[in-house]
Amino acid sequence: MSAATHSHRGGFDPDDLGMPPVYTLNLSASQRDVLEWLASRGGVFDPIVADVEEIAADCGTATSTVYEALARLENLHLVDHPDPARYRVNPRYFFASNPEIRRLVAEALQAPQITPDARAEGPRKLGNVAARRRRTIQAVPDQDQG
Repeated sequence: MSAATHSHRGGFDPDDLGMPPVYTLNLSASQRDVLEWLASRGGVFDPIVADVEEIAADCGTATSTVYEALARLENLHLVDHPDPARYRVNPRYFFASNPEIRRLVAEALQAPQITPDARAEGPRKLGNVAARRRRTIQAVPDQDQG
């Protein structure tokens, strides 16, 4: 493990997400399925449209079960319901469920910033093809001497 996972100098602590372990929430299989359905379709990153009938068909359950699952997940704050048809999975759940990604984010937040040096600020080096294009010789038109 890296230093970022052992010492937290006032920054992000990947092990303190303020979330109880998921297994302590006593989620039903249907609730876990609906949560996974939302997460697998990008609901961790942005609110997504959640068609209850589609979820029910994909999860092999009744639409009433999906409505109940969404209501419980919302009450637990595992999902956010910003408008009538869209849901977003709480990022804390995602990071709690993916400890390796959580550690990687913590390391990124603790790592020093990348700073350009003098070479990075200089003119860009041309590739061979671009350099050849610039070296083409063009004919000089004849001038009339009068």
